[in-house]
Amino acid sequence: MLMEDHIQKNKRDTVIICMFMLLLLFGVIFAIGVVLGVPPVFAMVIGLPLALLYVGSTYSFSVKSVLSAAKARPANPRVREEKLLIYKVEEMAIAAGLPMPRVYVQDSEDINAFATGKKPEEAVICATTGALKLLDKEELEGVMAHEMSHIKNYDILVATVTVGVVGAIALIAEIVLRMIWWGGGGRGKKGGHPAILIAAIILIILAPLLSRLTYLWISRKREYLADANGAYLTRNPEGLASALEKIKADLPDDPKGSKTVAPLYIANPFKRSLRNSIWFTHPPIDDRIARLRSM
Repeated sequence: MLMEDHIQKNKRDTVIICMFMLLLLFGVIFAIGVVLGVPPVFAMVIGLPLALLYVGSTYSFSVKSVLSAAKARPANPRVREEKLLIYKVEEMAIAAGLPMPRVYVQDSEDINAFATGKKPEEAVICATTGALKLLDKEELEGVMAHEMSHIKNYDILVATVTVGVVGAIALIAEIVLRMIWWGGGGRGKKGGHPAILIAAIILIILAPLLSRLTYLWISRKREYLADANGAYLTRNPEGLASALEKIKADLPDDPKGSKTVAPLYIANPFKRSLRNSIWFTHPPIDDRIARLRSM
């Protein structure tokens, strides 16, 4: 499959994934209504608008939320390393045929970077101060190309929306399960069929796990495509491969921000993925390096 075909497929998958997360959130809200004794028809009527309202608000404030969670700040063009970062982002934007993203910096000694935004016109690319100090020009270019590929592939939309939805599902489910445990959900037993009530409780229990696994699977799968597309932009797979080698050797000792946005980074800022697992946010670094060097 050609790179352009992969990108088109990625965009179609983006729509499917966003719809799935919306339906999952709707299912949780509906299940909560049933457990609390709300008639199923009424729970269904109010569930979808509430889910749409939450996803819409998450979409609207996603960029600010991610930058705040990452404790990122705008890049300062008066600082030599940060000025070079701005130039590299501009070069990769031109190569990708995209608008120039805003450039941010995270004050962390670890080597890392991420992209966020609702669409290419509102995208942000952020790199750590550690990346600016420890990567050479070709390696920094490879990392910026990787992040630009996430923007081009619309991965940033999926990531920024699903971060909020996964967190909301987990929080809501925990609150309701605590209510059930302490007897707050007893009214549901009088308001609906026992089978519906049991199914609702099962959904509330499984939804956080299912949403989290879906998010992690998306993150791992799209890292491979961003690596390949980034190498295509620079015509230099070795730049990104070499940067990943440095990232692997640079074990996290100065992570900043919240773990909720960890899947957005080029490598998990809290824990390196050295083997394949459904619970990891990223594929193994050695596997990514081998794929790049086989191109």
